[in-house]
Amino acid sequence: MTSRGVNGGSADQTGERSAAARGGAGERSHVSRRTLLRGGLGVTAATLAGAHLRPARAAGGGRSMALRSVRQAQQTFEGESLRIFSMDGPLISGALNVHKDRFKGEFGADVEVITAPFGELFTRAQQVAVSGGGDFDVLLLANSWVADFVNLGYVVPLDPFIQRDQADPMLAYDDIPEGIKLKDSFGGQTPAWIVDNDNHTMFYRKDVLSDPRWQEDYRTATGKDLPNPPQTLTEFVEVAKFFTGKEWGDEGGDKYGFITCVRRGAQAYWYAYGWTAPYTVVPKDKAPAQGIYLFDPDMNPLVNTAGYVRGLTEFVDTIRNAMRPGLDTIREDVITDMINGTALMSIDWGDTGPASVGPDSVVNGKLGFALSPGVNEYFDWQTDTWVTVEGELHRTPAHAYNGWSYYITSQAKNPDLAWAWIKFHSSPEISSIDVANAGSGYQPWRTSHSTNLEPWVEAGWNEEDARPYIQTILDATNHPNAVFDVRIPGAARYQETLELHVNRTINGEASPQQAMDDCANEWNGITNELGKDKQLQAYGAHLGLMKQAAGAPTA
Repeated sequence: MTSRGVNGGSADQTGERSAAARGGAGERSHVSRRTLLRGGLGVTAATLAGAHLRPARAAGGGRSMALRSVRQAQQTFEGESLRIFSMDGPLISGALNVHKDRFKGEFGADVEVITAPFGELFTRAQQVAVSGGGDFDVLLLANSWVADFVNLGYVVPLDPFIQRDQADPMLAYDDIPEGIKLKDSFGGQTPAWIVDNDNHTMFYRKDVLSDPRWQEDYRTATGKDLPNPPQTLTEFVEVAKFFTGKEWGDEGGDKYGFITCVRRGAQAYWYAYGWTAPYTVVPKDKAPAQGIYLFDPDMNPLVNTAGYVRGLTEFVDTIRNAMRPGLDTIREDVITDMINGTALMSIDWGDTGPASVGPDSVVNGKLGFALSPGVNEYFDWQTDTWVTVEGELHRTPAHAYNGWSYYITSQAKNPDLAWAWIKFHSSPEISSIDVANAGSGYQPWRTSHSTNLEPWVEAGWNEEDARPYIQTILDATNHPNAVFDVRIPGAARYQETLELHVNRTINGEASPQQAMDDCANEWNGITNELGKDKQLQAYGAHLGLMKQAAGAPTA
């Protein structure tokens, strides 16, 4: 189970769990709760085995994916070494090992990649921060841990480096979407540098929803046109229920309209975001800040408000009436059921896309990609009233986990060397290799990832599918109502509590309202235990309502 660190327990450290293989899906790997949150759970063993990251090719050896030696008076670091701390590979840290030889050739420095299981990452970084041991120069860890690292004084603002290198094509700062820059910011500074983009979008069988036979059957049964894809959660539920138990597609086997993750300890609370956020989040232009979702600006819980409860109710209804039975699905099942043709639709992180073109997939070219469904009304927690939406639908793309981020530690031997690596690995050309490859665990985050499609084609995509897949993720990134995962001390404790009560509703142990009332009460207890003033400061920094979080280092 989870053990918590001294700073409010921001990283959950969950024991390994295993499950038996399910017909045709391949054997499940043993994973901790978030160890393979990014990519890993969405990539089957065969997919990983067939997906090999390749280093950038040197110029002169055919088409070059290398940096074009933009050594514009840049420093060299002959004889120096850099220590980067991240998760056990091959996901995430594997790309570092692939590219470090190229970096040494360009910059002269050796790169040592130090890894640990996900469940040990936060505690180990925290221990080094407190002891001053100086073990790490760079961290590649969760963006959602930024509040803790800032409060520990363990990371330095990157703003001076960014300002200095604005014109550097390796940095290509104008190529970074505003949504990514917002996730990098905290308390008016930039302590984090996203190199992986986590948000939830919709995956659906475009071949089925565009089939005239099913369009006619749906119209006959419902009196409505079959939405391709569903635009609202109401349409999503109706379509999911309609297709459950019907013989759509040509893959055979049992068929269901929807697949999600429901097992406790397997991130079910994140999967509820796409259902609860649209009814809970007030549009940016009518709220104090963008994406206010789980708490109001005074840290009062919003999970037991009418909007959140309605979304949770619809989530549970769809699980019970449009998904395969058992209430035992984990994240790997969400991807597997989409790529083996069992499920019609899902709302998930982007890893289903690369998996759909992998060796286990029977749906290559059959999936569509779209923003998560929106709603026609939302609950305004400021006025305790329902508001009908006029014009465009109200959408609130959820950035569950936010992504993997680089940090330069305050104990770094040479911060300039650390920044040189971050620029190198996050450069348009190097990052384009990682995000196109199912074996890396990275998702698109630069604007140029949608225009440089050659790495995607090399990875098995066709351009007609790659382009909308990437653009959908970038659209979710830049959406004005995007919801970023909360970044406050003790975030994992709040999430674990939410997960417990979401699962109570899924399992029929409590009504959505009762479960969320209990959750809100427990959240208030956590806030008071950790210190409400401190939590308010961090939450204000997360929302961009405060310029400086408590304990934040100065530039």
